[in-house]
Amino acid sequence: MKRGYMPQARRRYPTKQQRSNREAQRSGANAEYLVEQRSVFYESQMKARIRKRHEPYRRVGGVGKNGMFKAVNTGASGCDYEIWLSNGRAGMMEVKSRKSPRIQLGAVGDSQALDLTRLSHWGHLALVLVRLVDEWFLVDYRAWTHEKKRSLNVSDLKIQGAPVELDKHGFPMFLEAIETAINNAESYIQTLD
Repeated sequence: MKRGYMPQARRRYPTKQQRSNREAQRSGANAEYLVEQRSVFYESQMKARIRKRHEPYRRVGGVGKNGMFKAVNTGASGCDYEIWLSNGRAGMMEVKSRKSPRIQLGAVGDSQALDLTRLSHWGHLALVLVRLVDEWFLVDYRAWTHEKKRSLNVSDLKIQGAPVELDKHGFPMFLEAIETAINNAESYIQTLD
């Protein structure tokens, strides 16, 4: 039976918010790939062990012919990476990437913020690695705030965090920026008092 024109079956184009979310996911996946490649180098040099934390899910049904299976989300995702440094320090790091020159403070979700706040209070590393356009910054979570703004731009990140250099392959050298990020965060926090 041949179907005629069915207006209810027309393709619905994604909303601006849906397109923005997809773009953020693609940008984030690329940033995480670069972080993981640099992490392999750090581990080979015995400087750090950096482990990716995956989204919480539960499989639903068996594996299909193409090797894929269905899954459902089982809760809020936590931070992207666990970090153990060779000097005994440890903590977590959240990676955010945007193609715009600013990032919303709310980009770090509630569950991630809770983890990072708790680690910070306990004296562990609590870091946010941000890529805006093509610039990388490492921010101690204690400085992931602003008195009046809802987002941070490159100028804010230079004050509240530390610029991260890229190696010859274009991978971010974030471990080298940890001490500067912590010191800049402490200076920034003192200005708020």
